[in-house]
Amino acid sequence: MIEVLIRLKYFFIREWKSYVFMAFILTIISILALLPATIIGAFINAISTSTLTTQFFQFLLISLAAIAILRYVCSWAYHMVANIRGQELSYELREQYLMKLFEMDSAFFEKYSKGELMSRMTVDLEILKNVATTLIRDLFINVLAIITLLIAMLLTVNIQLVLASVFIVPIMILYLNKKLFKMRKYYETHRKIYAEMTESILESVEGAEVIKAYVQEENDAKKMKDAINADIESWKYIVKFEVIFGPLFDFVMAFATFIAFALGTYQVVTSQITIGQLITFTMYLGMFAQPIIGMSNIYNQLNQVRIAEQRVFEILDAEPEVKNTEAKEVLTFDEIIFSNVSFQYPFDERKVINNINFSIKKGENIGIVGPTGAGKSTIIRHLLREFNIQEGKVELDGKEISTFKIDDIRNLVGYVPQAHMLFRGDVNENIMVGYEQASFIEVEQAIKIADFAKDIAYMPDGLKTSVGEFGSGLSGGQKQRLSIARALVKNPEILILDDSLSAVDATTEQTIIQQLETFRQNKTNIIIAHRFSAIKDADIILVIEKGAISERGTHEELVANNGWYAAQYRYQNDQSGGENDVDSL
Repeated sequence: MIEVLIRLKYFFIREWKSYVFMAFILTIISILALLPATIIGAFINAISTSTLTTQFFQFLLISLAAIAILRYVCSWAYHMVANIRGQELSYELREQYLMKLFEMDSAFFEKYSKGELMSRMTVDLEILKNVATTLIRDLFINVLAIITLLIAMLLTVNIQLVLASVFIVPIMILYLNKKLFKMRKYYETHRKIYAEMTESILESVEGAEVIKAYVQEENDAKKMKDAINADIESWKYIVKFEVIFGPLFDFVMAFATFIAFALGTYQVVTSQITIGQLITFTMYLGMFAQPIIGMSNIYNQLNQVRIAEQRVFEILDAEPEVKNTEAKEVLTFDEIIFSNVSFQYPFDERKVINNINFSIKKGENIGIVGPTGAGKSTIIRHLLREFNIQEGKVELDGKEISTFKIDDIRNLVGYVPQAHMLFRGDVNENIMVGYEQASFIEVEQAIKIADFAKDIAYMPDGLKTSVGEFGSGLSGGQKQRLSIARALVKNPEILILDDSLSAVDATTEQTIIQQLETFRQNKTNIIIAHRFSAIKDADIILVIEKGAISERGTHEELVANNGWYAAQYRYQNDQSGGENDVDSL
């Protein structure tokens, strides 16, 4: 908890007036909570001594009503301020978390699953927010209540009665805290299982169409049921503890009340205290249970806070491996050179790419082909600076690419990945993600090059047509062409299509290729493809096999070379009847 408070120091300093106001209000509420017991004690004494008058009775009733109204007003004022500040902090924490995710590189997302990141952003961040709001409030008001109640008890009766009644409470607290410390491992286990359950649910939601297409509803439901049951089982240990030790507090307080009545009655009989004092003291003792239980709950929550702060700060303290160092600016380029570049993913046993050597000149059209898993996309991800160069170097106009600003490098590129990602919204909004300042003419041209105009003509609202969740309202080919239009709208120096024509027919593919040749003269295009018809007119074609460049050259040169490329080309040609428009196997 201390670390959380230190991390949130900036917020407390900025909002110190609000916290002083809330502390003042809570102090008033704590004092007001003591007064009804005192008033009732005075009422009992007046009855027992036959001194109760109408005026005094009316005064007591008015006092009780005034206290109730004042407590309500104070409680309203506190919750109004606390809720506003809590929402502000919640927003800021989530913003910090999201900004950190945007800052991280691909290696980070290889390590953490979506479900893991989501559970930390929702459950764990909410726990940290509560530290600065409800938890710190509960700590303040419970400590204040314990102190004021003890003082009130001592002022009401003698110290012997106070000590006899409350001595068992600290013993119980020490015992319970020892048990609560052991509970931390159960909370840690529950957090991990909850993250796995979240990941399972996300997969089911995102893959709903595929699940239905393969009639896997029952299997998926069973998998989700198992994940939910695992979450429930992990929570049972925590519930079992609460069920066992929760009533124990009631027993302790009942025992303390018994002692208070027994000893208090004796002191009333022996005229050491009045019956009104005994009633007031008993009410104080009943009130004493609430802050004690509250402190126990706080300790219980601290176990969750420790786990939450570890999980959240692990993300917030993470540093991307790919960083801006000297951070030179770059707006254009003449040549990019890969020299002996090798790379191995953290969890792989072998290098994904090995000794890659080639150059990309401004205005060139480059085709990259090869078997699935050969390392084609990994090469491109190095150009985008998603990973640090492990071996070799990538140079931009003679300077290592790591010396340039990451954003500048990526602004040079229009990238269409294999897994096209469309956002909730309309067609126009999804295209504008590529370049928010794009004019209507620029959007129209991007749509034309991507051969998407013919589809928009049939959409009910044109560019304003909603694409649905993850583009669920579009076909596979439409999703790809919309993604291509998004990359083209900013007219990038380098356009990268990473197997981004696989879902379009041969005619549409050729139309897009021809449009690129027409509208992107003197711009660089890199096309990764399985259909050779998409890259056969490239200035140079690279063949990647087992992470290395096995062949390079023009289409004609590679066919004449009679290697992997030639064999695949002939196979595709035979399958397509000479049109080269079928995926290689």
